[in-house]
Amino acid sequence: MKTPLRIVCATAVAVLFVAACDGSGGGDQGKARNERDTAVAYVKALNDRDAQALAKLGPPGNAGTEEEAQKLVATQGGRKLHVDDVRVSHEFGPDTADAQVRATDDKGRPVNETLTLTRKGKSWYVVLGTNPGGTPKIPTQTSRPSPTE
Repeated sequence: MKTPLRIVCATAVAVLFVAACDGSGGGDQGKARNERDTAVAYVKALNDRDAQALAKLGPPGNAGTEEEAQKLVATQGGRKLHVDDVRVSHEFGPDTADAQVRATDDKGRPVNETLTLTRKGKSWYVVLGTNPGGTPKIPTQTSRPSPTE
């Protein structure tokens, strides 16, 4: 029995519609991932010297994400890191996390890095670039008061 062309076309359109609506756009943005997966993807992007993959780990809508990813790849990329452990803490609430990444380079030397992560929807992102609608950061005071004060 032959399948009518109308059913084949309707099925193809439905598959394309579902694929288009999944929010991923073929990349990592929109893909639900937890804190650990995000930290491991960060290390992989650096190892691969893949600035595009690294930029996709930044929060959607942040300005300067691509430039920051390129700088990170230029300064820290290609170290052949192997992730040994990722420890996540949520000290500042459920949508912000610190991921302490313990890794080893190709010569067996330990590497430690702390990433700041933020959650948008169901996915975690590495804080790269700046949030155009965010509150400006107030610099901390590092000087000591003079003895006369």
